[in-house]
Amino acid sequence: MGAFFAKMKELFSGKKKLEMCLVGLENSGKTTLLNVLSVGHPIETFPTVGLNVKMVKKQGVQLKVWDLGGQERFRSEWGRYTQGCDCIIYCVDSSDFQRVELAKKELHKLLEDKALHGLPLLVCLNKIDLEPHMSKEECIQLLNLSAVTENPWLVIPISALRQTNINDVVDWLVRNSHN
Repeated sequence: MGAFFAKMKELFSGKKKLEMCLVGLENSGKTTLLNVLSVGHPIETFPTVGLNVKMVKKQGVQLKVWDLGGQERFRSEWGRYTQGCDCIIYCVDSSDFQRVELAKKELHKLLEDKALHGLPLLVCLNKIDLEPHMSKEECIQLLNLSAVTENPWLVIPISALRQTNINDVVDWLVRNSHN
């Protein structure tokens, strides 16, 4: 009962808090995206060992973003963190055609969890500043997103490094995340 009143107080006070998980294969640009969201520009990054978490305030909304390591040994932990979040951000390296099949497999494996059904999914098609890179339509096809029917999803082509379309990402997160 106390949790109900706390949530009502939060809603009526105009304060909105969202928790989201940023997942994807290693070297897809997750940490760069997190840094751009939190400090407004990219900073030097190193492969994430385990996870990073940052609090970000955007458009009057407090975002808690979990950046989970993408190496094979960490992927089994993704489900543990995504179950408690309001939104999943799946980062894909648009220039990595060789590993897109693995990216598809890992995404669909994650979404098999019934606890995640209904959770909004934002696919950030990152590194569009590199050539060649897959188009949004190619990404939808190669990740077989048409088979994702239990989660509302959207693909936004971005360059975290060049800060391209980052405002679109923020707008979508604030508008579509569960509360």
